[in-house]
Amino acid sequence: VSRVASLALVSSAYGMVSTAYASTKESHPYVKSVCDAAEKGVKTLTAAAVSGAQPILTKLEPQISTANEYACKGLEKLEEKLPILQQPPERVTS
Repeated sequence: VSRVASLALVSSAYGMVSTAYASTKESHPYVKSVCDAAEKGVKTLTAAAVSGAQPILTKLEPQISTANEYACKGLEKLEEKLPILQQPPERVTS
């Protein structure tokens, strides 16, 4: 996941969405309260899911590691075929 997030286009898109989200929350108090409640719910569910899944994740660690290795190799091939993924957004749009 961190490797995909480090791609210039992905990182830029994430930054734009994050900025728009934060701006919308600050501009509209009602939207902010709804978003804050949703964020709190997601954090609570994520924490519960991670703690509940930890024994399973520990047991599946070798398989997860192998899947991660294949995913990284696939990403390397994708980056080779689509070098545009490493270009800054300004360069891509021009």
